[in-house]
Amino acid sequence: MSLKNSPLVPQTEHMRKVESRQPGSLRLQLMIWYGGLVAVLLSLFAFLVLYLSTQTLYTNANQAMNTVAGVVLNNVEHELTLQEPYWPPTLSLKAIDTYNDPGISVAVIDLKGDARYTSEGALAPVPGNAQAIREALTTGKQGEYVGMVNGERVKVEVRPIPSPHGDAIIGVLLVAKSLKEIDETVVGLHVQIITLGLLVFAIGLVGGWAITSNVLRPLAEITKTARNIVAAVHGTHVGSLSQRVQRPRGHDEMVQVIDTFNEMLDSLESATKAQRRFIADASHELRAPLTSVQGNLAFLQRYLDDMPADERRVVLNGAYEDTLRLARLVDELLLLARADASSDTSAVVDVGKEVSEQKAGDVIDLDHTLLQLVRQLRGRLSLDESQLKLQVGHIEPVRVRGDEESIRRIMLILLDNAIKYTQGKDANGEELITVSVERKQNEGVFHVRDTGIGIDPDDLPHIFERFYRADRARSQHGTGLGLSIAQTLAEQLGGRITAESVPGAGSTFSVWLPLARSQQ
Repeated sequence: MSLKNSPLVPQTEHMRKVESRQPGSLRLQLMIWYGGLVAVLLSLFAFLVLYLSTQTLYTNANQAMNTVAGVVLNNVEHELTLQEPYWPPTLSLKAIDTYNDPGISVAVIDLKGDARYTSEGALAPVPGNAQAIREALTTGKQGEYVGMVNGERVKVEVRPIPSPHGDAIIGVLLVAKSLKEIDETVVGLHVQIITLGLLVFAIGLVGGWAITSNVLRPLAEITKTARNIVAAVHGTHVGSLSQRVQRPRGHDEMVQVIDTFNEMLDSLESATKAQRRFIADASHELRAPLTSVQGNLAFLQRYLDDMPADERRVVLNGAYEDTLRLARLVDELLLLARADASSDTSAVVDVGKEVSEQKAGDVIDLDHTLLQLVRQLRGRLSLDESQLKLQVGHIEPVRVRGDEESIRRIMLILLDNAIKYTQGKDANGEELITVSVERKQNEGVFHVRDTGIGIDPDDLPHIFERFYRADRARSQHGTGLGLSIAQTLAEQLGGRITAESVPGAGSTFSVWLPLARSQQ
């Protein structure tokens, strides 16, 4: 398999090519959706405007025609005679001839189809419709139709004319109005609305592009920053993790995204620095015993035959102690690595559960475990003829759920630290370490108090960092991993560890673990 096709090689160029084949940008998609929405809204608005305007124009025309028709019928009824055929020799209808309504014409037709009257309006002759006229004469119902005069659409209203006695239909009245002005107005409205709509649509697209560009500009900055960091991580300039996205004004969702992204970068940068510092500290801690072992063995190799047996034994003992220290350091590093891997793969617990099944373990009697460990340490102190006094304070029966070996290791780390750094005396002149166990709400707590050298306030926030050792603690042997291991194990058990200290007066470490269900 070639290196080029190896899955271990970052496929950055391939990813960029795949991204380049993706359809369109988010900005373009938003603009298209925004433009489509504007187009739909404009279409609905244009339809409503045209519909309402057209209906209003035609309604006004019908009202004008109805008014004229009423006036004409009233005049005709006054001029009809009481004897058949009821029609006077001529219909003057002078009031109609002088009725000034542009575009309206009137015609009166009798049963024989002869025109009894035709107005001097603009429409002459009035377009006829045999079927509409016949229906009005036979049924007495009014009607309407649309005809053509000189290429213009004309609407004609047909009304029957009854006899003076009201017993028969003797003719029809035709009232015609040109629709030319209305049609031209409607066409003009169409043109204006379409032109205005296209203009508004174009402005909406441009405005939408500008708005989306402005809104999505922070996303472009996030993408640019992320790509720079990816390039830096794949390269050698890890310092690029210090880049941040400039925070825009306001408090909207985009600002929250940028704040979260910058917080993530802060965490990544801190984690990277901690990792680099961890590697450097681990290398330093490993180098010291290795160098000592190497020096002792080289000395033995060179002067083995000339050295007395006692000196050879001293050199070998030194090398052996360094190898033990090296093995202990490797074991602690391996424990931390396993703990980190376990915390990364642990299951997420539901609300209402203390810990997941992986973290749960067995039910442990916290007080019994601590007292058993205290007895063992008292025996060790007695063998060492130490003046240090290990005292048991307030003890409550507390049951927690977890891994007993992890709990014992936490207790042992804290007690070993207390023994190592307790050089002061209490008010009674004794070097004293006090342990206690109690319940507080849904947690069990065990405390380790000492009268030792204490911890400076500047060092207290850092004591759980890996390889961190305060100036006061450098005189004692150690790797600086104990408290880190204790904190990691406590967190794996679903608990936490806290520390309080007064320089020169002593320290108190407290481990808080969730109670087993039977005690909640």
